[in-house]
Amino acid sequence: MSHATRLLLGAAVVLIGGAVLAQPKGGAPADNYLPAKKDSKWTYKVGDNKIEVRVSKVDKVGGEEQFQFDTVVGTEAKTSETMLVRADGVYRSKVKDDKLDPYIKLLPLPVKKGATWDINSKLGTQTIKGTLKVVDDAEKIEVQGVKFTAVQVEGKDMDVAGAKTTVRIWFAKDVGIVKQEFVLATGDKVLLELAKDGYVPGK
Repeated sequence: MSHATRLLLGAAVVLIGGAVLAQPKGGAPADNYLPAKKDSKWTYKVGDNKIEVRVSKVDKVGGEEQFQFDTVVGTEAKTSETMLVRADGVYRSKVKDDKLDPYIKLLPLPVKKGATWDINSKLGTQTIKGTLKVVDDAEKIEVQGVKFTAVQVEGKDMDVAGAKTTVRIWFAKDVGIVKQEFVLATGDKVLLELAKDGYVPGK
């Protein structure tokens, strides 16, 4: 794996971590774009490698449900992230034991085409800055031979841990994130796609 690819995969972990998010408690209107239950699992293809994401734990902290996702990138060491849902969106709050300050909103609720929001957060000494936008709320895409209608979120030329990175994420109802693309200013690119039959619901 090249240095650029490792950098991009690191940026992916910093920005979106497990890459799958949780529904608001009580079934509030996330429209099931991001279903998550204990032991839910997603497998993504990254070239010849795979990333597996599993919901390992669900805790209630300060009245909010927080979901822990364990992630393995190829044969790299496992990491963990924490996600939560608020009335205005889905947030990533933590990487391992390090908190994002402030939390990063990955999807606004309710979903609306054209919506934009700024990111300016720190994870330890790493900075994540830029603007995310809902480019399309009903895009027809095909991923690993499977067709989806997806919400596309894009962040152009974001500063992710010192690297200028364009980020694109596609969310599909009842599945979660089905595709992600990370492009460095140098043109190096990493594409993550949900493997066929790669989503296994939890119980």
